[in-house]
Amino acid sequence: MTFSHDGLRDSLTHLAAPPYFYENLRRDLATAERNRSRVTLIRFQIFPTDQNVESDDDEDNPVQQSYYEVAILSFAEILKRNIRVEDLCARLGRFEFTLILRAGHDVADTLSKRVLHQWRNDLFICKSSYTSAVRGESSLELLNRLDNQELQGLTESS
Repeated sequence: MTFSHDGLRDSLTHLAAPPYFYENLRRDLATAERNRSRVTLIRFQIFPTDQNVESDDDEDNPVQQSYYEVAILSFAEILKRNIRVEDLCARLGRFEFTLILRAGHDVADTLSKRVLHQWRNDLFICKSSYTSAVRGESSLELLNRLDNQELQGLTESS
């Protein structure tokens, strides 16, 4: 993964880069604490469906890399079309995307289902999980809880 020179954007998807995401999460949690508002994180992960896709022999294969990039870009575009202006979406891993929603579980559930429904790809499946911040919780504690959530909503390849 490469990022723009300023470290704010992922150079492939133009979504937020991890440093920018973590700083915004810290700020949003502090704002939510002061204003008694809600913050929810949604994590989406896409996974190759073919067992041979992730073999070590294919890692340097340019054709395989182009499949990966197309899937990543396609998924990023779905996210961009579905998030609100006040929300932030970042690419935190090769196939991992996380959103900061300034809303509760109901909005997260609706958005997650909408994105999973729109994802149609024969080579990759998608799962998601979400969790809301608890008052006084640090960004690290919230991210750890999100990591411990079981991924839901396995999409079927067409």
